[in-house]
Amino acid sequence: MHHDIIFAIEKDNFSDYKSISHNIVRIFNILIKEMIRMVKKVAILLVVSLISSVMLLAGTLSGYLTERMGWTYIASGSDVEMSMYPPDGARALEDDRIFYGQIKIGDSTVNIAIMDIEPPILWIDSDFEGCFLNNVSICGQYGGTVINERRTYKFSHQLRVEYLSNGKSSYMTQDLEIHAILPKKEGVEVDYLLMSRREGLLEVDGELIGIALFPTAPDGLADKIDEVFIGIDLDRDGTIDMVHKNHELFEATSVIRINDKNYRVSEISRDGRKVTFEQVDEDARNKPLLKKGSTAPLFEARDVYGKSFSMSDYLGNPVIVVVTSKRPLEVFTGGVPCATGDCEDTGREEKRLSSLLNELVAWNEYSTKPEVELLWLYSGDEITSADSLDEYSWLHLIADKSAVELYSTPLSNGMFMISKDGRIAYLDDYVVQAGDGSIPVYTVFRIPTSGMTGSKWFREFVYYD
Repeated sequence: MHHDIIFAIEKDNFSDYKSISHNIVRIFNILIKEMIRMVKKVAILLVVSLISSVMLLAGTLSGYLTERMGWTYIASGSDVEMSMYPPDGARALEDDRIFYGQIKIGDSTVNIAIMDIEPPILWIDSDFEGCFLNNVSICGQYGGTVINERRTYKFSHQLRVEYLSNGKSSYMTQDLEIHAILPKKEGVEVDYLLMSRREGLLEVDGELIGIALFPTAPDGLADKIDEVFIGIDLDRDGTIDMVHKNHELFEATSVIRINDKNYRVSEISRDGRKVTFEQVDEDARNKPLLKKGSTAPLFEARDVYGKSFSMSDYLGNPVIVVVTSKRPLEVFTGGVPCATGDCEDTGREEKRLSSLLNELVAWNEYSTKPEVELLWLYSGDEITSADSLDEYSWLHLIADKSAVELYSTPLSNGMFMISKDGRIAYLDDYVVQAGDGSIPVYTVFRIPTSGMTGSKWFREFVYYD
């Protein structure tokens, strides 16, 4: 009995030991699995961290453009080849006055039909089913444009088009403007414009700044980097100056300086939703900030007489910078606008420059008044014989291309008034901004020169700025 009891106890103990061992093994296996999971997580984190570090070291930036805005991609329309016969897969309309064509936008091919009457009627196969009658006809709007007795009619329409990338489709609504020019001996003359762009944000050093994308290709594909302009809000004022030849609009192939680093666009998605920049070891050629209150860019060059010139030597005096294709002696006596409209703007500019020169001649004759320096940046054809301006020590005639480019603006002629401390006090302004719909063009402000020296603003500029 006693031994039986002992055996039973020992048997029970063995069973407990077996159970405990089993549990230990289970716990050990669980611990091993958790350790493996933790190792995997750590490895993933290390990989992500490494990738992030590599991207950071590589200087890769990504911009995401999700907002569609109204704008003109290209300045002139792309021609559409028209035919009496409908494209393959499209049904003909029963009228011999109708002509057919195709427009490629993104990766979509859009069929159009125009009836050759005045005003013309347009059908767009918006649902891509090959049947024009499934879509509402559009009557052309006459804009009053007459060229050689031919009238231009405009059609505006929105299209949902497809973009293909890596075997996947994305879609974007495009604003399309079609022009029909009538009459034509045979058929109709048609061109079109894309009226949409993209805007979004670019993260740079933890800061989000505005970015805009302007494809110029007729099909609007953004991955054609050499046919794209990039706008970046470099001055952080909340808007992008979307005019050619300014400090915030670049060809996508150019090197762009953002903060203190230089970048080049390496990739743009076909639909323009993503732009990737890579840091490069190349010099950027950003345009200087030419705005009221900003520091005027300085330059060194040789004048037309071969004499070395440094703009910094003349700070302390008020300075006027003129960019023009006209030579001083061409306008000294005063220009009168020509009779035809072709040269009206040029004539006005000549008159303004003539007034400026005559005003400064009178002003600088009086030694008691602060002398005003005039930098005449000549942008025209090469000067073969320099104008004789020795008697006007305050007029510096410079034809250096780099200096001209430094102060060039979208205007053919420009004027800047630079204060004694080297800030831009006044400048010819150019503002072209757009929202959805039509593009408003605001009146360009030009510094007035007629009666300039007697004006309060000029005297404040000379004495106080």
